[in-house]
Amino acid sequence: MTKTFYIIDDHEMLRLGTCDWLANNSDWVCVGDAGTHDKALADFARMAGETVVAANSPAGANDNANNRTDAGLPSILISDLNFYGENTGFDFISEVHALYPDVKIIVYSMFFAAGIVQSAVRCGASGYVSKNASSAELLNCMEKVLAGEVFIQEELKTSLIKYNNFTDALTRREKEVMELLIRRCSNDDIANKLNIKKRAVENYISAIYEKTGVNDRNELVEKYGM
Repeated sequence: MTKTFYIIDDHEMLRLGTCDWLANNSDWVCVGDAGTHDKALADFARMAGETVVAANSPAGANDNANNRTDAGLPSILISDLNFYGENTGFDFISEVHALYPDVKIIVYSMFFAAGIVQSAVRCGASGYVSKNASSAELLNCMEKVLAGEVFIQEELKTSLIKYNNFTDALTRREKEVMELLIRRCSNDDIANKLNIKKRAVENYISAIYEKTGVNDRNELVEKYGM
């Protein structure tokens, strides 16, 4: 079976460099790349055989995926979390995971705070590698994830354990609110995403502060967010 991947990142040189390195140092094949969520979703729909309207995004106009979208869905999607002019990648990851559950998702990001890693996994990511990791570690992650494992970069595991211990006292709903807080969602956004009233969000936030000893949203984001 051909091992294929698709990469989305708003830095073109990083996309091209990653594709080139994997092409020269592994048996993985890049079937496309994009610089925007819309372009990536259009490519995935096309690769899945769906009828789509071409993405009209200046930032993705030069994406190399234009000529590589007839290869079927990739084995793995490699995705950044931060995109200029767009929302964070969490909603994108959730959408891809829901629409194309057979595609494994790896987050490849400059953010390595434990709360961000945890949130990415909850959104559907099977792997997480920071951009300060070696190319070999990214390749190792791809192989492990393809084999059905969940792979977290070794250097991130200790902080993830500490984060889980930190949130043990929280209820399930409080954990959901906290994950959205560290993703810099507003109270209105949190209320909409969780389908609860804004007042309830405020109450959950107060409980989170009390249970964790954090004084405010900025401190929470600084410690565990992006």
